[in-house]
Amino acid sequence: MQNKIDVYIKVEEYGKVPEYATENAAGCDLYATEDMAIRPGETKIMPLNFIVAFPPEIEAQIRPRSGLSLKTDLRIPNGPGTIDSDYRDTVGVILQNTYNIANLPYQITQNPEILLELKNNYREIELREYLSLREETNIENFDGLDVLNQKIYVDKRGNPFGTIYISRGERVAQMIFCEYKSAHFISHPNPREIGKNRGGGFGHTGV
Repeated sequence: MQNKIDVYIKVEEYGKVPEYATENAAGCDLYATEDMAIRPGETKIMPLNFIVAFPPEIEAQIRPRSGLSLKTDLRIPNGPGTIDSDYRDTVGVILQNTYNIANLPYQITQNPEILLELKNNYREIELREYLSLREETNIENFDGLDVLNQKIYVDKRGNPFGTIYISRGERVAQMIFCEYKSAHFISHPNPREIGKNRGGGFGHTGV
């Protein structure tokens, strides 16, 4: 079945034309344009370095990749993100590392091999030392806070355990194209009289 639209694209430095993995794939893969480290709790924009134009009444949706969502704590917090048909700037995808270090003990109970990883690839330091190594952080005025004594695990690049590393050229998201309808809002004295009223509550189930 052929159900295609024309999408005009300009690819900039390190950008890549989105690719469909199979003939019937609904989503095309989107690729990282730079190496990026996303620390636990951080949210960053990965530029995709392309500009697109496509027909009106079509939206492009940016969605997570199932494999990344299953294997890592990387999320697209606004997913699905929308690209409107009249958007003509460089496309990017919002990426968030949702890892919570408080879960580390429970992870170890499920996978004791993490202990070996911590021993071989990380060093244990106090939070105050970690912050002092980052030039943008001045902790002199906060020396009495107990939280600065907490231990964290830092890898060989100086980033805390749970940091997600993305390499340029790696697939980070997928994009699909969908038709949509725009609403024409009409003032009405009592919309409850129109159609069937299922009753109160929230959501599609009424709960």
